[in-house]
Amino acid sequence: MNEIVFSKHIKNQFDTSPPGWVFFALSGEEGYLYSGYTANLKSKLMFLQDKADEGGWHNEMWNKAQKVNWDFHKNSLEALIQYKCFMTENLPEYQNRILPWEKYAYLALDAYQFPFTSIQDHTNADWQYIGPFRSRFFLTDVIEVFSRILKLPACETSSYPCTKFDANVCRGWCLSIAPSQESIQEHGLEKLDKLLKETYLHPDNGILELLQKERTKYFDELEFAKASLLDDEIELLIKYRDWLKFLYVAKSLEYESPELVIHKGCIQFCIFMGREFHFPVDNTEFRQNESLAVNLDIVDENRIIYDFLVNRLAG
Repeated sequence: MNEIVFSKHIKNQFDTSPPGWVFFALSGEEGYLYSGYTANLKSKLMFLQDKADEGGWHNEMWNKAQKVNWDFHKNSLEALIQYKCFMTENLPEYQNRILPWEKYAYLALDAYQFPFTSIQDHTNADWQYIGPFRSRFFLTDVIEVFSRILKLPACETSSYPCTKFDANVCRGWCLSIAPSQESIQEHGLEKLDKLLKETYLHPDNGILELLQKERTKYFDELEFAKASLLDDEIELLIKYRDWLKFLYVAKSLEYESPELVIHKGCIQFCIFMGREFHFPVDNTEFRQNESLAVNLDIVDENRIIYDFLVNRLAG
């Protein structure tokens, strides 16, 4: 493997790291500390250094690190394969302490439980779970966009009704769970349940196209400022639709060749550097409300495999 010996206080030293997908391993005097794969080694190392400034396991690991070894790969699947093979024979000291998915989160839906949409770290309750997604901020933005377009809940406080209802940017769904208000509410929870499912669970629900049509209208009418305001929302919903389509098939991806076997969305067998490697299959039993949820620790592997198979079909 290639090697960079680095000083922990000089960020521009990472400029020598390669572009593109790599497998990498940090090590110190006593052996390997942490390994992974990334599309940008410089950004990854700088992220680890920034996290080290916050203290905790990152700081302890970074203070022990003396060098990083890496191998460049043509694509993400090759980097993933080397990582999995490496981990069968090595257990870096901080591998189970520093988790790349620790900030990932699930979108949770429940039309009969306040706040109706929420962002959660787990799938242990009875909500309808979607995810995980790699960013809480992304999920927050998605909820806000759907709230603006359809006046769906985007509750920010634990008390209700809130100022959004007073400002007429929310239909006041929360009033339906208040017994004193229940009989006079126009927008019941059954309707909300249907809207939440149609909006968040169906990739091709037409909302993205509605936004694109609205933007085109503004552009044609030379209202460029209004058109540009929709660009970020359109990009956001494109990403959400793409990730949702992935989640629908993530746990059922299959592929087989003499060099590679994929089962249930994960690598089960591969040949790397002339050697055969076998990996255990994730046999997690998911509940019905977790049909669009996958485990935090394998979602990145699922996504890489999904992209590999999509590109293979496209080619």
